[in-house]
Amino acid sequence: MTATDATFQASSREAVLARFPLSRVSETFFDDMLGVLPPAHIAGVPGFFVSEAVSDDIHAQFVHAGGRFYGGYVGLKDRTGLITHARIAAFDAAHPDAVELAWYPDGPEEAAR
Repeated sequence: MTATDATFQASSREAVLARFPLSRVSETFFDDMLGVLPPAHIAGVPGFFVSEAVSDDIHAQFVHAGGRFYGGYVGLKDRTGLITHARIAAFDAAHPDAVELAWYPDGPEEAAR
């Protein structure tokens, strides 16, 4: 792989991750994702992952914490952006009035609840 190829892959990966950053999601969205495919779990990591990759090693992760539901794309190979309880606390502090997504933000069914 050339340096140019590696740079392109890194930028493409970052672009995919940026399409669905850590967000609040509706309980219905969370439940729908739990039932789509068998969920995947990683010991010591909260929530579950949609077992089918979005791209390469990027999966959607969903977490229920503090009576709210969260989701986002994460990179499993290097654990880029894993949704942890610390990230959720920081997100909630920075976004106290965050919109609750009813579907993926890059999909045609995006809607706020």
